[in-house]
Amino acid sequence: MMANNYYQENPDYISQLIELPRGTSRLEELGMNITYAKNQIILEAGEVPQYCYVITRGRVAGFEYTLAGQERIYTLNEKNSVNLDANLIMNYETPVSFKALETTEVIAIDRPTLMNMVSSDPEIAIDMLQSISIKFLSTMEQLRHTNYHSAEWKICDLLLDWARKYGVPYDDKILIKEKLSQQMISNLLGINRITAVRAIKDLKTMGLIETINGYYCIRDINRLKRHQNWLLSSMENK
Repeated sequence: MMANNYYQENPDYISQLIELPRGTSRLEELGMNITYAKNQIILEAGEVPQYCYVITRGRVAGFEYTLAGQERIYTLNEKNSVNLDANLIMNYETPVSFKALETTEVIAIDRPTLMNMVSSDPEIAIDMLQSISIKFLSTMEQLRHTNYHSAEWKICDLLLDWARKYGVPYDDKILIKEKLSQQMISNLLGINRITAVRAIKDLKTMGLIETINGYYCIRDINRLKRHQNWLLSSMENK
């Protein structure tokens, strides 16, 4: 099955990779251009934002460090998404920090401009409503996964999610053309690295996934989904 077809057949899937379904073109005219270097902090936890940020290139993570010192990533804002809009509208400090995971270009929009446009332009109001709603639904899905699913199920789900967004056909397989380190997987899912490494090794042993030049490759989308469903059934039967 082609990766783009797989994505199109799951249009209602709530992804951890945040982006606006209608794009951000209406918002890009409202602010100023800023470029952040890889790993540069955009906003520290506890600060009230002066701007929200339309991501035009790159990726922004919302994160904090656990008591054990592990980085925990809660959100990934992709190109064509808006970051810190809810905090800006509510004039509310952010509970976590935000940083650029790679060189990232944004449009920074201040609060008076955003509030004026939300009040005067229904299309921009809908864009902002969708942006905040998608992040809320994505967070709710993450909480459900934390409570009800095993580490291996979560890794299957993450790989399928990234395949929807970044998968390309490769020798009758799906190659995820964005590199995911084991540490990144651990940080995204809130599991320790040893557990992540063990689960990934099991998936490879079963012939469900492999790595090619540092990229994860799903050997058969349907087999991986069947295995994920089996994992869920196994948990429910315990």
